[in-house]
Amino acid sequence: MRILAIDTSLGAGSVAAVDDEGSAVRPLGPHREHARVLAAALLEVAQARGWQCGGSAVAAADIVAVVRGPGSFTGLRVGVATAKSLAWATGARLVGVSGFEVVARRSAAATSWSDGSIEVAFDAGRGDVYAATVAHVGGQWRIAEPVLTSLGLWVAALPPGAHVTGPALAVCGDRLAARGDLAVALPEVWHPTAEEAAHAARARAAASDFDDPRTLVPEYLRPSYAEEPRRPGG
Repeated sequence: MRILAIDTSLGAGSVAAVDDEGSAVRPLGPHREHARVLAAALLEVAQARGWQCGGSAVAAADIVAVVRGPGSFTGLRVGVATAKSLAWATGARLVGVSGFEVVARRSAAATSWSDGSIEVAFDAGRGDVYAATVAHVGGQWRIAEPVLTSLGLWVAALPPGAHVTGPALAVCGDRLAARGDLAVALPEVWHPTAEEAAHAARARAAASDFDDPRTLVPEYLRPSYAEEPRRPGG
C-alpha cells in the first residue's frame, strides 16, 4: 500500500511517502511557503521511494492522506485542496485524518500511554485552546467532541494524572507544571506530522474507511464569530 501524506495544518508542515518497505519525509518550512513548495515536495518523496506509474511517481499512490485540522485557515485550505485534487486526478482513495489523533498517536508511541485517554490541545490564540480527549480503545482511536475554551479553564479541568499533549503546551507549559499531578508528553511529539498521518490513514484504509473528495472539509481552530458566543468559557 502506497500512501502519500500531507500536513499543512500548522506553521511547519511536512509531506511523506509511505509504503510497506519504508518512508520518505520532507519538511515544508514556514507556512507561507506551503502553497509554493507542496507539489514539488510530494513529487520528491514519491520519487525517493521509487514509485512509478505511467511516468508519474505521485500517480502511483494508492491513498492520499491529509491532516484536515485543527489548524489555520490558509494552511488547511492548501493541504486539503491539494489532497482532494490528487485523489480526483489519480484515482487514489482519500483519507482526512484528525490532528487530534495524529498527536495522540505520536505521544502514545513515545511514552507508555498505550491505553486509556489522552488530553490533546491546540493553541487557538486569544488565550484559548481547542481541545479534545482522545481514547485508545480496542485498537481504535476515538475523539470526543472538541471544545473551544480558555486556556485557564482547560488546565483547571484536567483530571489528576491526565496524559497531556498537543501544540498548545508550547504556551501553557508553566501552568501544567504548576499542577504537579499531570503526565506531560515531551515537546517533540506535540505537533502532527505527515508520516504519522500516513500511519493513521493506513489503519483507516484497512477498515475500508475513506473520505469523499466532494465532502471532505477542513476543521479550523476557531468557529465563525457567529458561533463563538456558544463556546465554553466564552
